[in-house]
Amino acid sequence: MALGSPYFICVSSILTLLHLTSSEIFTSTVKVERMILEEEELLKELKRYIDYQYDRLKLFYNFYSDRLRDVRHRSVSDIHEHLKHPNAVYHVIKKFATDYKSILGENYEIFRQSVQNSFRQLMADTNDIRGARLSLLRLQEVYNMKSLDMIEGNYLGFKGPPLGPRDAFEIGQTAFTVGKLNISLDWLTLSLQMYRSLHGADVEQMLFRPSEGSIKALIGRVHLFRGDDDEAERLYNEAKILDPTNGDVLELGKELQIKPRAEPIPTVDYFQNFSRLCSLENRNYPADPSNPKIRCRYREALLPYYRFKEEILSISPFASVIYDFVSEDESKHLKSFVENKLERGKVGGNNSVISDIRTSDLAWIWDNDSTKAKTLAKKIEHVTGLDTSQRLPDGPSSGEAFQVVNYGLGGHYEVHMDPFDAAPEQGELQYSGERIATFLIYLSDVQRGGSTVFTRVGIAVAPKKNMALFWYNFDPAHQKDDLTHHAGCPVLIGQKWICNKWIWTYGNTFRRRCGLTPDATQLDIEEDMKHGYKWH
Repeated sequence: MALGSPYFICVSSILTLLHLTSSEIFTSTVKVERMILEEEELLKELKRYIDYQYDRLKLFYNFYSDRLRDVRHRSVSDIHEHLKHPNAVYHVIKKFATDYKSILGENYEIFRQSVQNSFRQLMADTNDIRGARLSLLRLQEVYNMKSLDMIEGNYLGFKGPPLGPRDAFEIGQTAFTVGKLNISLDWLTLSLQMYRSLHGADVEQMLFRPSEGSIKALIGRVHLFRGDDDEAERLYNEAKILDPTNGDVLELGKELQIKPRAEPIPTVDYFQNFSRLCSLENRNYPADPSNPKIRCRYREALLPYYRFKEEILSISPFASVIYDFVSEDESKHLKSFVENKLERGKVGGNNSVISDIRTSDLAWIWDNDSTKAKTLAKKIEHVTGLDTSQRLPDGPSSGEAFQVVNYGLGGHYEVHMDPFDAAPEQGELQYSGERIATFLIYLSDVQRGGSTVFTRVGIAVAPKKNMALFWYNFDPAHQKDDLTHHAGCPVLIGQKWICNKWIWTYGNTFRRRCGLTPDATQLDIEEDMKHGYKWH
């Protein structure tokens, strides 16, 4: 609420009168008389305050009734379909973060905390808007998209709602704050062009627009940090005429004296391969397609006629996909079980922290939490031949709880390995050894993006609902396999759900044995185990 608003004016008047009539009144009968005689003025001020609050309540009610009408016309299927496109998600986050704050004014934080604490009602805030902008920038970098295409809602051919000039300005502003100067310059330049092409009918866009001077000043700052001092000076001279008191104009003036330069962003050695693998047209891509051992086969599970279709993608490290591993009912159960328990995913093992390295929410399901979870754990045990038993509450255990993960706007997980550097603190996993294998189940299809990629060997696995991806994190000599560095590509179009089951060393020493020769592969181990580890 602005300081000069009617609310603050009338409250200020009331406070002045109260101060006058409550300052040691008992010390003078004149003050007592004035207090009585001036009460009418006090009541007039109170009436102004009541009228103002009444008008505000009418605004609240109109906002409430309009939004309620919209809510009652929504359908779950429409919402699900709408939120497949990143621009649509961004608009929703921004709308929720700004509309309620705008109407509630100084009462917004109290209201927001109240509903979140009392009803666990979710409300986006300014941090969510910033996170959403960073997600759009991540999508742009990984999938090599043009800013103009994203503004028009064209994401590699997938069409969605456009972005406005204010959105372009704010995304460019965010890109500048994180040192993405070339991208920032592109977004800011497009924002300036869009504002210049607006007509008088675009009242809302014109009302909340930044000044042309502020946009030019920020573009000037980008040029200055890139080392283009002359262009920065030219833009500063234009900007200070247009908007001399703007913060970016003043900041650019100061920076021109010291000529700061951007710190070079460290190059990530895997990024080029990561981007290439993520950009494959959502299809599986094996490590070496010409290798005759890269093949499809049936994998037995418990009974000879209970078999799964398996496609081997890599021999070293061993990685394969198992089709139709879970049923629709099992997939639906895992998602619905955690829907109200999801919390922001962390990274870092025992000392885990929230980080942009991973943008997703997750929850855990122990095998004993549900009959379906216990049955699914046994199915994993049968198909992999590994022990997944959980010895609760004290352990050690052969398998972790199911980790169910839902990815958000541009949701991703940067390159990492699954084994821990230190023993876990949980009692049921202490003395369990290490995560020797990962069993990842896809609980949803993703229209574009969201692949699991192994950057060091060139494997890409596109999400396919009810399919599982299985790999060993340790080589046949039981050494941690650096080739299993993998990542979750950003979700471009659609929504992504997965479920992880990590399998531990304890109980599996004789189920996944070492190879008989230094160059033995997992396929060799399988053959050796079939023959009872006798030479054949």
